[in-house]
Amino acid sequence: MVCNYGVIGRQKEARVAVKCDLCPGREIPACVEACPTNALVFLEVKKLSGVKRTEAALKLARGMQGKAL
Repeated sequence: MVCNYGVIGRQKEARVAVKCDLCPGREIPACVEACPTNALVFLEVKKLSGVKRTEAALKLARGMQGKAL
């Protein structure tokens, strides 16, 4: 992932990668807030897994419409 805000990158001299710091002081990281396609989300893992379970259940239910169990 490329960080438009210059946070993620490499320090060649130190030979280390610099990770995302999640924009301290902000409720939501700048990249998530600015993403024009909503491809990035910022949720707690517990909430995200609930969202994904709900999406999977809805997809399964749509596929079962009109079919006998």
